[in-house]
Amino acid sequence: MCCQRCNGCMIRDSFVDLKDDTGRIGFEAWRCLNCGEVIDPLVLTHRMETPSAPYRGRTRDRRTWERIRPEQLGRNEAA
Repeated sequence: MCCQRCNGCMIRDSFVDLKDDTGRIGFEAWRCLNCGEVIDPLVLTHRMETPSAPYRGRTRDRRTWERIRPEQLGRNEAA
């Protein structure tokens, strides 16, 4: 299996999540040997759920993200 992030080799690996509140401590997932990307069923589920509208901003901090209304998509705003 190839990593979607870096096209590196992925291996099946076992993980322990001590902060999991579902009662399941150990789980298996795919891990990339190059970049460390971890893919498990929960990650895949969240990636399939797309937001209802595009987001504005280049930050990964979601608190500063702002929803873009469909009528704003055609506008060019100065940054």
